[in-house]
Amino acid sequence: MTDDNKGFTLIELAIVLVIVGILIGVGSGMVGMLITAIKVRESRDHLDAAMQSVTSWASANNRLPDTTSNPSTNPALFANAAKTPNDAWGQGFIYLYDNALAPATATKDTICGRRSTVISLTDSNTGATISNVAYLALSQADNAITDTKIGGAAVTSGPLSTTAGMPITADTFNDIVRWVTLDELRTKIGCQGAPLKIVNNELPFGAAPNPYSAILSADGGVPISGSVIGTQTGNYTWCVEFVSTPKPGAALVFDTNPTGGIKAAGACWSSSETAGNFVQGTTLTLQKKAGFGNFSTGSYQLTVFSRDGAASPATTAACNTNPGDNCVQKTFVLTMNPN
Repeated sequence: MTDDNKGFTLIELAIVLVIVGILIGVGSGMVGMLITAIKVRESRDHLDAAMQSVTSWASANNRLPDTTSNPSTNPALFANAAKTPNDAWGQGFIYLYDNALAPATATKDTICGRRSTVISLTDSNTGATISNVAYLALSQADNAITDTKIGGAAVTSGPLSTTAGMPITADTFNDIVRWVTLDELRTKIGCQGAPLKIVNNELPFGAAPNPYSAILSADGGVPISGSVIGTQTGNYTWCVEFVSTPKPGAALVFDTNPTGGIKAAGACWSSSETAGNFVQGTTLTLQKKAGFGNFSTGSYQLTVFSRDGAASPATTAACNTNPGDNCVQKTFVLTMNPN
């Protein structure tokens, strides 16, 4: 009886083992790539959720969460406000924000009253530059290395308050980066209307030659921190121009600037905040200048300018250079009736 059963030769077995090894190697590589892709997708979802949580928290608290609160249980911390502060690799997101948007005490205008931030970034992948970023967060991805830099150094979590002119270079190829601009944040939290406005709609009538006084107020914006003009203090700076001619027979002045007078038309908008005839105060009082004659009868147009301290960093540049402060103006008619 002949036995026709044949086994594998050693060469055949070796070939099979090589093929199996190749398949296992390729499969392992694909599994590794698949796991990385899954973690990247999960990290993007976590980061998007964290950004939405930060915006929701800011809407409820009129400010951004921070990284400096103590103790760690403080809800103002990014790690608490974000709900999902870690990526899929277990690494905490790096969170950067304009410190001016995260004060310990906030008002409705802390965010809604601002027009600019100190943060700008350039996307190294697309070359696009984004200005006035309110906050950003990033994952270091699978290599656990921060490739996003500021001034050539890897960014770290924390507020930014002195980095104007030193933009962030966001490496969106190696890092997972998300950001929200100030305009986007203002829209998402429901900021409405002008950040700053002059409350008065008209000036009271006067009766020549009696004394005259009118108080004007502003609302909103970001109060000035410290003194801008000499030793004067207050939430706003003010300036007044006469639009019509002839002018009243007596000069109008600000109550805290007794040597100043009304500026020529067009000068307020184009002058530095430290120039003459500006005044700083919470309100503005118009009244007769000492040593001048009585007011003449008639109607006169004048424009009142008000400006806050929204710019970060602070500036006294003219409003027409778009310095970051909120600048508003309103034209009034001053009517002096016969006594």
